Amino acid sequence: MENSKRLVHLDLKGAPPKVAYFEKIFPLLKKWGATGLLIEYEDMFPYWGPLSEIASEYAYSKECITSILQLAQENHLTVIPLVQSIGHFEFVLKREKFKSLREVPNYPMALCPSNSDSLLAVCMMIDQVVELHPGIRFFHIGADEVYHLGVCEKCKRRMAEEGISAQQLFLVHVKAILCHIKETHPNINSIMWDDMLRHIELPVLLNSGLGDLVEPMVWHYLTTFMLPSDIWDKYSTVFPSIWIASAFKGATGANVYATNIAYHVNNHTMWLDVMAKMGSKFKKVQGCALTGWQRYDHYAVLCELLPQALPSLGICLLTLQQGSFTAEVHATISQDLKFHSPLPLNPFERGAVPPCQFPGCGIYLEMLAFLQLDASYGEFVHDERVLTWMNEYMMEKKFSNPVHIEPILAQSSVILDGISKIYSQLELALKEVYHPNTVEEWLKVFVEPKMKKMSDVVEKAKIQLSNP
Repeated sequence: MENSKRLVHLDLKGAPPKVAYFEKIFPLLKKWGATGLLIEYEDMFPYWGPLSEIASEYAYSKECITSILQLAQENHLTVIPLVQSIGHFEFVLKREKFKSLREVPNYPMALCPSNSDSLLAVCMMIDQVVELHPGIRFFHIGADEVYHLGVCEKCKRRMAEEGISAQQLFLVHVKAILCHIKETHPNINSIMWDDMLRHIELPVLLNSGLGDLVEPMVWHYLTTFMLPSDIWDKYSTVFPSIWIASAFKGATGANVYATNIAYHVNNHTMWLDVMAKMGSKFKKVQGCALTGWQRYDHYAVLCELLPQALPSLGICLLTLQQGSFTAEVHATISQDLKFHSPLPLNPFERGAVPPCQFPGCGIYLEMLAFLQLDASYGEFVHDERVLTWMNEYMMEKKFSNPVHIEPILAQSSVILDGISKIYSQLELALKEVYHPNTVEEWLKVFVEPKMKKMSDVVEKAKIQLSNP
């Protein structure tokens, strides 16, 4: 895939970096073989007019968008915007103004495709994004993981009257969006995630008319191939061109905060093998998007932050460019990120992390330090000694034996001191890259609860020892 496009996915629905951070990392992405960016703005785009309330408090300004595009151009990175068009629409449907567009009134995930205002809203969003991205050649409409489809009364009536299935309801909605793009922005080619197409029968897919309107992006983040066995024959019959999508982070757990690089390397080598065998079925395999999910949905907690996963991104990009993962790839990225020795491929294997120096390395180092301390914390709170001699009942009755409480106090004090130091250092490192809301969220979700727990243990242990 050395001649294919390699897109770095920037998932901005969680932890959107300051523009200054992009200025630091775009040259690295270019050096490692990236040819473009797939930018999923969600609520970080500065929507205006009737859409203005969609934009978050920290949304990029129009000037910021211009700066990002300029930085991308300077580093020869093509920009492809991504705007969701039916599912994963929480960032819009959570707003009171747009609640009437929900497929399920109590759930803010999916648009109702039978509500004419749904199509108007999506097309308006697309038009505004295109306006601020002059000259783009591709646009991604999302359209993945639509968990609620054809369940509202309006959709049920429509399916009954028109004699169509929920799958066809989806296809009609998507086709309307794609036709809007083709008619309004004729120089733009459309892309969509493929998962909603995987189990649609070939005749239905052929009759949908999507084959001439969109290029599916087939995503798969596991290390062994588990997609339908007929997927390549079916897609190649309908679509002349396709994309694939791997993952360099954010695909191993909704609240995982450290990246297992070895896992993602295996995902990329799997894709290289699959494309070597199946790519010839298509007129063109456009390339690969290396996804880096930041939240599993709009309401989920943050997972692996971009600076923490930059080593993984570098290794995965270079692996795609070179066609395999080698010791040379490992050494090159280690050197580019100024590691004193080869960077660790699996942070979950305890061991010293070599010093390094790259944009955001403070976040990387403090998070790996926290990962190791987090393991010690977990062992401590489940330790038989703590559960036996310092459980809540014993503390309430002030019934304890100092011979056991003293070592518990000593160990808990060490863990608390370690967490407190990481908190201070990580807060400073996060502030260099992120806005205050991201800094606050990460610390409050991952660090503060453990710090509070250990503070409580230390305080109670001291009380017990003061009243023997």
